[in-house]
Amino acid sequence: MDKKIVVTISREYGSYGREIGRRLAQRLHIAYYDKEILEQTAEQLGVSKMFFTDENLNDAGQFSLSGRMNYGVKYLTELSLSTKAYDTARAIMEELAKNESMVLVGRCANYILRHEPGIISVYCYGDLEDRVRRVIEEYHVPAGRTRKEVLDTDRKRARFYEYFTHRKWGDLADFDVLINTSKKTPEEAVDLLVGVFEEKAKAQG
Repeated sequence: MDKKIVVTISREYGSYGREIGRRLAQRLHIAYYDKEILEQTAEQLGVSKMFFTDENLNDAGQFSLSGRMNYGVKYLTELSLSTKAYDTARAIMEELAKNESMVLVGRCANYILRHEPGIISVYCYGDLEDRVRRVIEEYHVPAGRTRKEVLDTDRKRARFYEYFTHRKWGDLADFDVLINTSKKTPEEAVDLLVGVFEEKAKAQG
C-alpha cells in the first residue's frame, strides 16, 4: 500500500476503544500503537514509562509530580512536563504517520494528525453503566469505586485534551466514525471499520 492510512481511536473509559483498535490492526495486518507512544516519549524525556499514564494525571489533566514519580524531573513543573510530553508524542506520531499505515489509540491523535489525507478518526462511547461494568470485568476495579474512577478518568482525559488542542473532548464534529459500544460488539465495530478502511484505501488510489 503506497498511501498511508491512519485510524485514530478516541474513547471514553470503558468503551472498548483499545480492544477495537487492537483487533482492527490485527485484521488489517497494520501496526498498532497505544502505550508504545508514551513509552517512546518517556524514553526520550528520560523518565519512567509509568509516568505518562492516565493514572498519573491529576485533576487539572496534567501529569503529576507528586510522590515517588518525581525522580529525575523535580526541577520541572507539571505543566512544563506535560507540554514536553505532548510535543514529544506529537513528533513521534507525525513521523510514524509518514512511514506506515496504523491504528493509533488516544494521545490526541485525531487532532494532531487531522491534516493527514489518509486519516480516519473514530470515537468510541457508551452508556455509563455499561462502561462501569466493563471496567470492573476488565481491570478488576472494586465495584464500590468503579463509577467514580470512570468519571474521573474521563474528566482528566478531557482536561488534558482540551488544554493542548483547544477543542472540546468528544466533540462529535471532529470524527469520521462514531461507535456506540453499548449497541455494537467489538467485532461488529471492527467489521464496520474494516469497511471504512477499505473505502478509504480505494479513494486514496
